Amino acid sequence: MSIAPDRDLAGEVRRAVAAHLEANDAASAKELDSMLAERVEGYRPDPGGAALRQHLAKLAEGGHVHSVAVGGRPQWKRGPAPMAGRIAKGRRVMLLDASVYEPEAVPVIRPGAMDFARIPSLLLGHRRDYRGTSR
Repeated sequence: MSIAPDRDLAGEVRRAVAAHLEANDAASAKELDSMLAERVEGYRPDPGGAALRQHLAKLAEGGHVHSVAVGGRPQWKRGPAPMAGRIAKGRRVMLLDASVYEPEAVPVIRPGAMDFARIPSLLLGHRRDYRGTSR
């Protein structure tokens, strides 16, 4: 696990949390707070745990730790959080089993609308018949 080395207290706290979670599978915030008080010089646990929550949020933002519930209690584990939900597979269309698409025949809107189909047209000097579907 790599966290950018900082010389300040925040960097030491994050490195210590990462090292502790690497050595142990999971730890609660209370365990992490007591471990930090022992390992990191100058770290003082605050009663609300706001500072620790900020450090854990930064680590979680970087994908280094994630929160899980073990036995109904929230704990922190090493690594990025697993993806929520299931990912659907891509749609598979069996081309050999599908029928050939044929557009629906459109009825004539008004009498005489298809009269042009009976009159041949010129294409490059040659007369061509209309080859449409509605006649």
